Amino acid sequence: MTLDLNKILQMVEEEKKYAEELEKLSESFKHPMLQGLIKGISLDSRKHSILYAAMASLLKETQPGLTEEELEIIRKGIEKHIEMEAEMVRLTGQWAEETDDPRLKLLLKAIHEDEIKHHKILVDIKDKLAKEETITEEDIWDAVWKDSPWHGSPGG
Repeated sequence: MTLDLNKILQMVEEEKKYAEELEKLSESFKHPMLQGLIKGISLDSRKHSILYAAMASLLKETQPGLTEEELEIIRKGIEKHIEMEAEMVRLTGQWAEETDDPRLKLLLKAIHEDEIKHHKILVDIKDKLAKEETITEEDIWDAVWKDSPWHGSPGG
């Protein structure tokens, strides 16, 4: 299935609008738990808008490859956050199990589910996506020598 670029661009705007509406709704009352949940959903809608925009960019434009140096920067930066997310998954799961307050349990479970998602996405970025987008020195030499019909000599 090919995704329609126009529909994706429409979703960018719809998610922005939805986020703004939820933000206004959360400001119309003072209950901190409900405000937090609704503002959290609003932030997710803003995130979705960003992700739809990234999808549109993938469909419209050639994406730059990552250098090996950039991959290493990403890997080092993400490794720290993977560890942090793993700890947050552990803590929020433990706290959600230990609390008897249903309000706190609801909020902790929402955070816990997000932490699980964040951890998985970071691991996927580190292990899969960044590697696929990386242009290595070997790739460059293969393009010049191995993959070229002239094997590095002037073609002509």
